[in-house]
Amino acid sequence: MQRAVSLQPLSRQHKSSLMTCLLIRKGVSKQASISVMADFLLKCWQQEIKPHFDQEERSLIPALRTYPEGNNYAEAILRDHELWRTAMTHLDQANVTHRLLGDLADQLEQHVRFEERIVFPSLETNLSAEQLNQLQLQDNQHSAICNTYPVKFWE
Repeated sequence: MQRAVSLQPLSRQHKSSLMTCLLIRKGVSKQASISVMADFLLKCWQQEIKPHFDQEERSLIPALRTYPEGNNYAEAILRDHELWRTAMTHLDQANVTHRLLGDLADQLEQHVRFEERIVFPSLETNLSAEQLNQLQLQDNQHSAICNTYPVKFWE
């Protein structure tokens, strides 16, 4: 089944997040510079992931709260978002390891898969086309960091 048009901007952003996860994992497997990978992840956070989370919290969370099952999903999404916000505030500090970076990539991928496989189909089932269109979700206006980051630590 094709994703509802109104949710497609978030799905495209999820694709970029999955690429971020893949590149971090490749960097970890190659034992690339931790500081370079942390910088890459922080840039992804600032320009792609945080704006995505903010948009979900403004539009998606209120829509999810309109039905009981959705309320549970909203809580799970907000917990994940808060974990990521906390992790990103500490990423520029000491004690960042390859394992931590790999774990963050794993957590982000699980979050994206949860939204794509569970949350979005639930929204498409429980909201009318008109309600979905009222979400007014927007595409990210920046080029993906994966395409523009100057150090190809994953190669």
